[in-house]
Amino acid sequence: MMADQGWSSALMAASGVAVHGAAQDDAIRALVMEARTASLARARAIELSRRREPEIREAIAARHDCPLGVQANLLHDRRASVRIALASNKELFAAVAEELARDRDVAVLKALARSEGAPRRVLETLAGHRRDEVARLARRALDGTVVTARSLVPELEEGAREAAAAPDSPAQSPVGQRTARTYAPRPAVRRDAPPTTRWA
Repeated sequence: MMADQGWSSALMAASGVAVHGAAQDDAIRALVMEARTASLARARAIELSRRREPEIREAIAARHDCPLGVQANLLHDRRASVRIALASNKELFAAVAEELARDRDVAVLKALARSEGAPRRVLETLAGHRRDEVARLARRALDGTVVTARSLVPELEEGAREAAAAPDSPAQSPVGQRTARTYAPRPAVRRDAPPTTRWA
């Protein structure tokens, strides 16, 4: 019964009939599920990409079979979350990726730098970006390092690797990879020297 109500709400929303509250939420969820359906028809995908709800446009932007025309429209979407979903698409068209590389939102550029669909020339462009976090991700992608949102390596680790590779870097201690300390030589004390006074 609840599922029927959800699809009824979705049908009403798709038809332009105003729905409110929980019914509206159910309608949006149903349309998002439809947008993620593997068997979604091309014409329906184009129709859903024009919906005003950003969640639906995100679902279309993330589809691997998202048409070029739809990608071209969504790369100018006013919502950054939609452009991020598009930039993360593994089947991103090269022309769309090149346009996304000019996006002003850093989150979009970082998603593009992590994307398996980003062409090499786009990554090379991002590798020279003025924002350090964008350039670093692009350089790692060019080096073949798999970088995801959950496995981002802090900047300090990269600096530590560079320091360890330097030829004049100090010896490393095997415990905790700490730098070995250098102590001054112990002073020589004559055996016949009088004992020194120690203060309590």
